[in-house]
Amino acid sequence: MTTLWQRREVIGDCTLYLGDCLEIMPALGKVDAVVTDPPYGIGYKTRSLGKKETRASKSFHENATIIGDDAPFDPRRWLEFEQIILWGANHYANKLPTSGAWFVWDKRGDPKFYGKTTFSDCEIAWSNIGNSARMYKQIWNGIVREGEPAQRGQGRAHPTQKPERLMVWCVKKTDGLVLDPFMGSGTTLVACAKLGRKGIGIELDEGYFDIACKRVADAYRQPDFFVERPAPSEQTEFNMQSEEG
Repeated sequence: MTTLWQRREVIGDCTLYLGDCLEIMPALGKVDAVVTDPPYGIGYKTRSLGKKETRASKSFHENATIIGDDAPFDPRRWLEFEQIILWGANHYANKLPTSGAWFVWDKRGDPKFYGKTTFSDCEIAWSNIGNSARMYKQIWNGIVREGEPAQRGQGRAHPTQKPERLMVWCVKKTDGLVLDPFMGSGTTLVACAKLGRKGIGIELDEGYFDIACKRVADAYRQPDFFVERPAPSEQTEFNMQSEEG
């Protein structure tokens, strides 16, 4: 029997697929929200990342590329959903409909402490949730990452990894089943796990897929005291199943 994915892992209320999101999508059934940070077509290459970070994935090294980032992103397939949050939208804004619900992640710290930076001051997401622009603030300036594991000596798991609390903030704005079709290292599903939400993630890179599985499993085992979780009666008992296609 031929399946549409190479592997499928069920971890708690999250299901992770290794494969092509466009091939897997038709088999998923109803999805309520898409929350994702897709490849933008900018030909991303990492700079100096440090030993711990360069070993994070078998495809994450000093000249790592992101699968799909060699071509412009076309968001049209993802505009069919009822609730949408698409990060990096300034890179493909000409392909998006008008919306008042842009989300801005302010990444700046005080420059007198961190000096000048070549990193962007903010990142921008297009959304169709509500009618107002919203701001989220969390310092993310090189190795200075407010409230994240990097400050405790751990490297990034993915070159464009978003903060867990940013993705918790995003997932909280949605209802129902959340899909991240460009899962990367799984931060959207980590947020789902921390919030007791159902999530689906799809990733083409097996190295990042393995990292995502571990991070989601860890999120179920290690609650975040800064995230309000559902009452015990509403939580799903931890479960992990593996299925290879």
